Amino acid sequence: MVTIFDIKRFAVHDGPGIRTTVFLKGCPLRCWWCHNPESQAREPVTIDIERKVNGRSVAGKKTYGEQMETGAIIETLLRDRHFYEESGGGVTFSGGEPLMQSSELVELLEASKLNGLHTAVDTSGFAKREQFERILGTTDLFLYDLKHMDPELHKKYTGVDNGLIHANADYLIENGASLIFRIPVIPEVNTSREEVARMIAFLKERKESITEVHLLPYHRIAENKYFRLRMKQQMHEAKEPDQTFLELLKKEFEKSGLEVVIGG
Repeated sequence: MVTIFDIKRFAVHDGPGIRTTVFLKGCPLRCWWCHNPESQAREPVTIDIERKVNGRSVAGKKTYGEQMETGAIIETLLRDRHFYEESGGGVTFSGGEPLMQSSELVELLEASKLNGLHTAVDTSGFAKREQFERILGTTDLFLYDLKHMDPELHKKYTGVDNGLIHANADYLIENGASLIFRIPVIPEVNTSREEVARMIAFLKERKESITEVHLLPYHRIAENKYFRLRMKQQMHEAKEPDQTFLELLKKEFEKSGLEVVIGG
């Protein structure tokens, strides 16, 4: 059984073309800016909520997450095969961190490839090397997070340092994997001149193996999720980057010969 918290059809920001994205529950990181805090626990979580019915508050419950058989997920994915073929799309496995359910992810990828689907895995990179080894042959594209270059600040903001993440990125590159690096753009967290320069240097050294770089602007739309889940919101004072700043940042990365996209 695979524990998921969403299946998003007709996704256009999780890899090339029109895609279906399967969101697996469980993540070893605790990013301050996480926009899917409901993804962090591996198991489904049920909370008490209040709903307005005819102007009155009514107690209720909401569950984040459900368990599905691999076959049922694949059946859902195949519904939109025509759109994948017409658009050059496919399926993306995201999270959370999909490698937290490593064996289940292997099954999903193998079944997807048996059905001729283009596959992508959206990953933090924080997983055992052997887990990447198991999916290398069935993953057409990795959407790989690059959050912060400073190990101590990376640990402060995510709960883990970045040594393993960078090592796994190099392992994938050395073994011919296709990568899109995705950078969350968070003012006052990873947008200083020094930090941007370190990111550019890291990517420039590897640019021959990088398909694209995606700059993902931080947004505040998840704040209500934290409230409902009774989780602490670390970024309640953070500002969203404006379009002018994002365009300037894009140009800085492009100076190094990188193909850069704002958004997914």
